[in-house]
Amino acid sequence: MLNPIWSIKRFINPYLLVFLFAFDPCFAQITKVNELLPRLKQTMPDTARLSLLKQLSTAYSSVDPEKKFYYANVYKSLAQKLNNHEAVADSYVQMGISYGIRSKIDSALFYFNVGYNHAKKYGFELTAGRALANIGFAYNRLDDNREAITNYFQALAIYKKIGYELGANQCYTNIGAIYYDMDKNEIARSYFKQALAGYTKSKNDMGIASALYSVGNCYLADHQDEQAIEYYNRSLAIRQKLGDLNGIGLTRMGLGRAYTHQKKYTAALTSLDSALKNMRTLGDKYVEANVLNSIADVYNDSKDYGKAIEYGTQALNISRAIKAKGVGNESMDKLVTAYKNKGDLKNAFYYQTQYLLSKDSMQEEKMLKDITLIEMNRVRSENAGLEKNNQDIAAKNSDYLDKINKYSTVIIATSIVLASAILLLGVLYRRNQTKQATNKLLVKQKEEIAAINNELAMLNEEINAQMELSTAQNIELERLNDVKNKFFSIVSHDLRSPLSTLQTLLAVYREGDMDEKELGDLLVKLEDTILSTGTFLDNLLEWSKNQLEGMKINPVDVDIRSTIDENIHLFETKIGLKNLRVSNAAKADTMAFADQDMINLVIRNLLSNSIKFCKASDSIVFNAEVNGNRTIISISDTGPGISRDEADKLFSLEHTLSTGTQGEKGNHLGLILCKDMITQNKGNIWFETEPGKGTTFWFDLPNRK
Repeated sequence: MLNPIWSIKRFINPYLLVFLFAFDPCFAQITKVNELLPRLKQTMPDTARLSLLKQLSTAYSSVDPEKKFYYANVYKSLAQKLNNHEAVADSYVQMGISYGIRSKIDSALFYFNVGYNHAKKYGFELTAGRALANIGFAYNRLDDNREAITNYFQALAIYKKIGYELGANQCYTNIGAIYYDMDKNEIARSYFKQALAGYTKSKNDMGIASALYSVGNCYLADHQDEQAIEYYNRSLAIRQKLGDLNGIGLTRMGLGRAYTHQKKYTAALTSLDSALKNMRTLGDKYVEANVLNSIADVYNDSKDYGKAIEYGTQALNISRAIKAKGVGNESMDKLVTAYKNKGDLKNAFYYQTQYLLSKDSMQEEKMLKDITLIEMNRVRSENAGLEKNNQDIAAKNSDYLDKINKYSTVIIATSIVLASAILLLGVLYRRNQTKQATNKLLVKQKEEIAAINNELAMLNEEINAQMELSTAQNIELERLNDVKNKFFSIVSHDLRSPLSTLQTLLAVYREGDMDEKELGDLLVKLEDTILSTGTFLDNLLEWSKNQLEGMKINPVDVDIRSTIDENIHLFETKIGLKNLRVSNAAKADTMAFADQDMINLVIRNLLSNSIKFCKASDSIVFNAEVNGNRTIISISDTGPGISRDEADKLFSLEHTLSTGTQGEKGNHLGLILCKDMITQNKGNIWFETEPGKGTTFWFDLPNRK
């Protein structure tokens, strides 16, 4: 069973973990933006415009992150013009926040680091501390706890030095939250208590209540329920005084869980019911789902399994609606416990299977995040090397400039000496001799300067060449990274699911508790899962090969009717099992000029999809006809049709698993591959569908070379 404390970790401190993504409500920011934009058109001093641009960039945080970046960039340009280095550093932090809001953590880290280095160079400690705190939060989002804590401690040192107590207390809270997530509750508690002492000193009631709540969570995680209840009650008293509905709801949820540990079920339900009302008033679906899970825990513990199923199901429905996988996993775990103890093994097995599939999906997502973090560290290391090379080149350029200045000084001094000599001697002959010597010296020095200029030009050309090479390499790396991300996304969402299904079916078979009919059904499901997984792997390998190497087509004259017949023959067994009516109405000698293997794959994928989603007695009809210099092929079925949401993304990688009439698993990769291959063969593919009545796919091809 899941650890009941798990879901509390997401609520350890809802007010103070706010360095990167917490802003004023969106409607308030829109009002602020509408107030500031007209002022931007007014004539004003540059210093006043600089302040206005900063306010505008901040206001766009929760309205439009891309416009936030735009105005932060304008803010930076004006700050550079005014030589305001503190504003320059702050603008880089604002740019990083823009990328952070859009979950582009690598770009966010780049701008935070630039902002930190600029602030450090010019001695702006508060801005440097803010940049470090944001860097720590970004690494926390990437689950790199070591880097996150390192940067938080650096920010904490700066805040202590300049006496910025609010920032220091926030750092204590964030460090405590990381240790709490790592299940190091005693260390976490020590940092939360430091934050509590700081907020108490500054008489910050909101901070005191939040810190008390966090300390209570640590005691609850260690099953020290009496201490947890004490801190929760102290926090609750302050939050009730402040009228903080969200904080009151969170604290009552903590009290309910502590009372559940103590078997005080009536007190637990009273606290949790109050928390549920608060969260429904606020419309916070995430916390509402967690409260419902806690109520289900109470009923499971008190053996009222019907109520446990009722509340666990409500929590699961909400978590699916808001796509909160972790909370959904907790809900399914509670449902498994309730159904198992109630004796309903069928539903217990179903939710156990769903829980395992969801857990595998979350593990895959974490693996992808870890890979991304490794790649980011590698790129950061390479960038550091490039930066050092640039510094070396800049140092060389500085040496050359010093030489030029030195030579210029020599020339000026020599000219003065010569002029003095001419004035003193006053002899025309001597003056001419001196002038000739001076001219020779000037020519020699001019040649030396020209050589230095040529050397500088060569260095500039070399730098430009290196920059062009780096740009080309970055473009290729981005393309390969996109292909890799798409490949991992498809594998994590589509391949793990059928493999998990196979694992579950084999586990049921190994237990051996089934009759002959159930064994037959199991074997049919095994065969279907293996076939569909094989088809998916063929499509996946073909797609990834095409993405990395490019499609190679070999067009020939293709007999469309014969090709359709061959593919219908391949599916005769499946067609017979589902009792479908499949016919080929294509005219004889209907030809197309295309790659034979690709057209086979397109027809096979479209036929497989129709068979998968049609029920018994449905019909599937192929047709083909010539229209001018194009051959148009169609496949129509009387299946369930396609919903509007699915139709909008049918040919994109925003795919989801779908289920056929006999539980077959389907994905959209085959259709994506079909579209790529039809396009490569100079054709088009489209479809029409009507939910409940069926779907028709068309594609056209040239019929002559």
